[in-house]
Amino acid sequence: MSESENLGLDISVLNQVLDRGDDVARRALALQLTSLVSDPTTSELERSQVTPILLKLSVDDCADVRRSLVMALTHEAALHSDIVFSIIADDDAIALPFLMQTPALNSWHMMAILRVGDEARQKVVAGRDDLPAEAANYIIKSSPLGTVRALMSNPIVIFETQDCHTLYQRFGNAPEIVECLLARPDLPLDIRITQAKRAASRMRQLMAERGWVAANDATELVSDAEDNTILRVLSEADLIERANATQYLAQQNMLTPALVVRAAATGQMRVVEAALAHLAGLSQSRAAEQMYSRSTLSFKSIFKRSGLPAACFGVLKAACDVVVDAKDEGLPLETEEFGRRILEALMTRYEQMNSADRARQIEYLGRYGSERVRKIAKRLKADMVRAA
Repeated sequence: MSESENLGLDISVLNQVLDRGDDVARRALALQLTSLVSDPTTSELERSQVTPILLKLSVDDCADVRRSLVMALTHEAALHSDIVFSIIADDDAIALPFLMQTPALNSWHMMAILRVGDEARQKVVAGRDDLPAEAANYIIKSSPLGTVRALMSNPIVIFETQDCHTLYQRFGNAPEIVECLLARPDLPLDIRITQAKRAASRMRQLMAERGWVAANDATELVSDAEDNTILRVLSEADLIERANATQYLAQQNMLTPALVVRAAATGQMRVVEAALAHLAGLSQSRAAEQMYSRSTLSFKSIFKRSGLPAACFGVLKAACDVVVDAKDEGLPLETEEFGRRILEALMTRYEQMNSADRARQIEYLGRYGSERVRKIAKRLKADMVRAA
């Protein structure tokens, strides 16, 4: 170490400029000192000597002096924590760009800002590309809505299943957060299902309050929308997700016979498979094997184990037979064609089914099928009533 390094800098001159110099002189001093600390050859002694002066410049009365200092220090990685926090406490126009870019911010700095900083600074921290997992977890559990929204827009953050549940529990009534959650392809299905139910409940209440339609009609419309949303969620899920979501529906008393029949009436047989498998206590592969067997006894076995009402046996059996027929023909069936095939099966097969039961099964298609199938089913039901 040289003698000059031992002696360090003569900071008396620097202090004189700081105390007596005008704005132009102090700005020049700021630039000179930032150049010094950015130089890798500057000794630690010299850095420590100029730190108090830099700290004073960071709170200078002249905004131009502070701005020049901050712009010069923005990309400096080794800054004293007091200087970092002093800059962060400056006006937003100076502090926020620095906070967004500075490499001098460590995990401890970020956590301090998240705990005691205002929302504007928290949001900048939440959007940083070096945000540590500790900080992300804190935001998810404790930060206000705006900070959470910034975190959800940060592409580097990975949200686990529990994180999504925590956010939904905290902000389930905040549309901007719910929309962000629903936009995530990896969102747990139970949250999608719960949100569908909440949305349906709010719509039902709104219809009742404003008298848009009769109460009974409102209930039916909202139930249709709720069930269709749930079915879409289940249909788009993979095998494991669908099984887990079906279990959740059962736990919430939402795996109703009406939902199962609606799935069958619209050809969403993967959902029917998952439902019968869960209700009967079978694997989905075993459930599908029994459902699509040509043997009526095989289907009767799984149906009986499921505990579903006997009244919906016919329409579910017909739906399973349509799947078998379509597979034999090698033809994929769209929703409307699937419903038509069920109607055809109900009208032309099952000699043991009496007229009243046949009419009831067709009525299910008139209630739960696609729009065009509903019209056909209602006409058939009316014709059967007249013929009787």
